[in-house]
Amino acid sequence: MLASWILSTARARRIKRAKITLIVIKGDFMRLFEKYRPTTWPEVVGQDKAIKTIERFRDGAGLAGRAFWISGKSGQGKTTIGKLICAEVADPFYTDELDAGELTCSRLSEIERVMHLYGAGSKTGRAWIFNEAHGLRKAVIRQFLVLLEHLPRHIVVVFTTTVDGMELFEEGIDAGPLLSRCECISLSQRDVAQAFAKRAQEIAKAENLDGQPIAAYLRLVNDCGGNFRAVLQKIESGKMLKA
Repeated sequence: MLASWILSTARARRIKRAKITLIVIKGDFMRLFEKYRPTTWPEVVGQDKAIKTIERFRDGAGLAGRAFWISGKSGQGKTTIGKLICAEVADPFYTDELDAGELTCSRLSEIERVMHLYGAGSKTGRAWIFNEAHGLRKAVIRQFLVLLEHLPRHIVVVFTTTVDGMELFEEGIDAGPLLSRCECISLSQRDVAQAFAKRAQEIAKAENLDGQPIAAYLRLVNDCGGNFRAVLQKIESGKMLKA
């Protein structure tokens, strides 16, 4: 009896896991900000100046062999733009995304060794995204100064941060030497509301969650401080449906 119960329970768990996996693959539980995350440059809204800068690098010597430092407020597209940069160089399997604050010198040394290897996908590059880069430790920053001086031509590194300016790091660390080794891109914080509002309404209509005029979406964007992720979370909650 006990053995039968164990087998039945294990089988039920396997079935449950299979169902959960199937649902995730279908995307039924995908949040709106992930479902509608831009996967091509034309899908990015409100950051025309930043995109034109990146396109100049891409159409010139290319994006590989560079480090990019992307700064901007939360929910304005830093990680999305970082992923698009990486996608120009490496397949998703060869793109790693890490929290910069948790990065240690030993982990960075491991990454540096891997950087000498090529990817094996349709693109032969490799890419790394380090989010919350203002959290980098002093010793790690010093190590990056050497690494970025001789970045292999098939590698791209992207740093993202919500902190702008030269006073990025704690302990009075001078950000200048690290930033001078990166292509610095500051995302626009002005004149994005109209573009965000228009895109938000398009998404709400596609999800049958729309019931408000464009002016209401503009107010929502402003209420959310220009954080597009927060805007989509509000739409997902039904905020823009007719009362």
